[in-house]
Amino acid sequence: MSAFLGKIHYWLYNKIQLHEKFINEVISLAKSKGYNIEMLIDESYSRYGYPVTGELENEIEHSNIHGWLQERIISVESRLAYVVTELLKSGIVKKEEITDVFYKNGAAKIKELEVNEGSPQDLFNLIFDYMLEGMPCDRVNEIIENSEAKIQWKTTRDIHKHYWDAVQGEIDNFYSFRDAWINGFLGASGMVYRYTRTDDGTNTIEKV
Repeated sequence: MSAFLGKIHYWLYNKIQLHEKFINEVISLAKSKGYNIEMLIDESYSRYGYPVTGELENEIEHSNIHGWLQERIISVESRLAYVVTELLKSGIVKKEEITDVFYKNGAAKIKELEVNEGSPQDLFNLIFDYMLEGMPCDRVNEIIENSEAKIQWKTTRDIHKHYWDAVQGEIDNFYSFRDAWINGFLGASGMVYRYTRTDDGTNTIEKV
């Protein structure tokens, strides 16, 4: 059955699994503070579906590969937005603590990959091997400059905001967390690169 699946499907599924890990790590943070999170988890499943974490070829709907993966993205992005927003509203965890979870996850990922050299383009590619930006056909990131010292890209449309709006959350929180992941990823690489993002959707990775 896996003959119907290509590398791009596994690539996308692995991104989804990393975002499931974000949710689990935020949940662990809340539990460490003595918060009874089971009701919140159950509600997230009731609203947005259960996580799927098995082997892709055993889980996917082979007659609807694209649609199934899209549904998984919607589920994980919605649950992340919901769980984070509800925990922040409760006051049980602080934004800075969740930011630290993302930063440490990014640092752990680059160490796991054992990558300690590369061009700005290499790092851009690596980052978006893990960060979700919808389906590949969405083509959200448009590269506007690419050199030995810098890569700069424009986010052409915000495909995450509606998930956070739907739970009365703040999309700025999501981008702060993702910025932290990227900074953790770059910071632990041993390479001297800096990531910045401006309000107009321009993102830059450059040597410093």
